[in-house]
Amino acid sequence: MWRGWRNLDFGKKRQNEVSTSDEELDSDFENDEGDEEGPTLVTIDDGMGGIKHIKVKQPVDSQSEIVRNVSEETSSDGGPTQKLSSVGSETPKFGLGDLVKRELKGKNFLNIEPHSEKLRKRIVSKRGHVNIGKTRVSKRRRRFLSDFFNTMLDIKWRYVHFFFFMAFIGSWFAFAIIWYIIIYYHGDLEEDHLPDKQEANGWTPCVWNIQNFASVFLFSVETQHTIGYGGRMTSEECPEAIFIMSFQSIVGVMIQACMVGIIFSKLSRPKKRASTLMFSKNAVVCQRDGTNCLLFRVGNMRHSTLVEAHVRAILISKRVTEEGEIMPYFQTELSVGTDSEGEEDELFFIWPTTLVHKINSDSPFYNMSAKDFLKKRYEIVVILEGVIEQTGNTIQARSSYLPNEVLWGYRFVNLLTFKHSASEYNIDYSAFNAVYKADLSQKSQKAKDVENEEACEEEEEEE
Repeated sequence: MWRGWRNLDFGKKRQNEVSTSDEELDSDFENDEGDEEGPTLVTIDDGMGGIKHIKVKQPVDSQSEIVRNVSEETSSDGGPTQKLSSVGSETPKFGLGDLVKRELKGKNFLNIEPHSEKLRKRIVSKRGHVNIGKTRVSKRRRRFLSDFFNTMLDIKWRYVHFFFFMAFIGSWFAFAIIWYIIIYYHGDLEEDHLPDKQEANGWTPCVWNIQNFASVFLFSVETQHTIGYGGRMTSEECPEAIFIMSFQSIVGVMIQACMVGIIFSKLSRPKKRASTLMFSKNAVVCQRDGTNCLLFRVGNMRHSTLVEAHVRAILISKRVTEEGEIMPYFQTELSVGTDSEGEEDELFFIWPTTLVHKINSDSPFYNMSAKDFLKKRYEIVVILEGVIEQTGNTIQARSSYLPNEVLWGYRFVNLLTFKHSASEYNIDYSAFNAVYKADLSQKSQKAKDVENEEACEEEEEEE
């Protein structure tokens, strides 16, 4: 099964491609279609009480994900490839249940039961966006406005640019109107008091060289930004003009400080850095030291490392308490780490690292066989946290794995080699998501432990 996948090469496709568009950076509800490029593996039911793996063009979005225009699919049993797209002007949509029925059509397999419940999309997307919308929040606008600084950081760039221009243009016009009122009631705009007749009439205006509203607006801009071209200036004639000049200078400094601070904070957010952290498209289950282990891989595109990097994994699944209470999205912390026991969660993050969750009696996967890994409804959310070495900011990158993204009986391909010509270690990121087949029984770890205990008891009885 899948012997041809021993050396997968995705060199022609970029792995874990992420969008860094400024317009889409801040939206928590971006369209993740086309998020990943290159083929990937998914797990499906083979209709004979087991599982199989097929190759699709992009990661799935739910446990019953629609596969669009899937062609040249390869089955895990090494059989002939099957084309899953049909002829027509519009490509049909196939769920995994429909896909299995199509493959087993005419083979008279029994006991094929489709999912009775419509499965929802993943909670955390492959790009780390949380698929949660908040509705009916009381006094929502007031609360967001009270936290104005963080609200400006969260909104999209086009709205920040709009507020930036409106803050300056609005303040210029507002103070221009105030200046115009002061100058108008002082009589500086009367025909005999205009600049060309002031010296002859001995008139002292509030502001020199003001003729109409346009010159008042220009004076407002010069005052707020301390430009000082030398043509317009206040005099000692009007105390209110002196007060407004001082007040506008202070307001101008405050507006500049706030807007520059917001834009600088928005540009320097660690969210940009998180987009250069990679997660493998699939998680795999293989055997290490006689115990089933769940593995996934994380990587860093940049040469700069993360300080105090560590990884968490959370299982989100349905749980029923002893009292009968149903918790549809119960969170269970999984022990993951870089060591064989899966306990050391801190990373020396200088190259792509494979994280291990040991499936023992304390693991929620202890009773789950290969078929259960596919049929159960759950989502594994993986969180990578660390401190940026250059700035000291803390970042968090997220990804998730659905049941059909967990490959039973596979291992990751080694990426690290030593290049003698350059006297350095070389990382081949084209094989970051590459896996190869490994021998693994489809029984659960609990069933294996029971068999081992029974075998030990039989040996003791024979002795």
